[in-house]
Amino acid sequence: MKINKQFLNHDTHTDIISFDYSKKNILEAEFFISMWAVRLSAKEESQSIVNETLRVISHGVLHCIGLKDMNDAERTKMRIKEEEFIDLFHVKHKSNV
Repeated sequence: MKINKQFLNHDTHTDIISFDYSKKNILEAEFFISMWAVRLSAKEESQSIVNETLRVISHGVLHCIGLKDMNDAERTKMRIKEEEFIDLFHVKHKSNV
């Protein structure tokens, strides 16, 4: 919460804070993840900590590429994109490639 107050002036807990340093087409960012908040969200959403951590990371990356989540429509789009991102981590790789 200290980083949230210091940099965003928010007096609430959050699962991730993203600092976007990207330039042109090169994504460069720094993420601060609260595993306390991730564990809480995982429990509330009936998700594994791994899946919730992937969701949080994808959320941060999506913010860095311009997605917002300030209203219901944006939050719905963000959640869909998060799920697409998480699915990328569950691809079965061929052992002979």
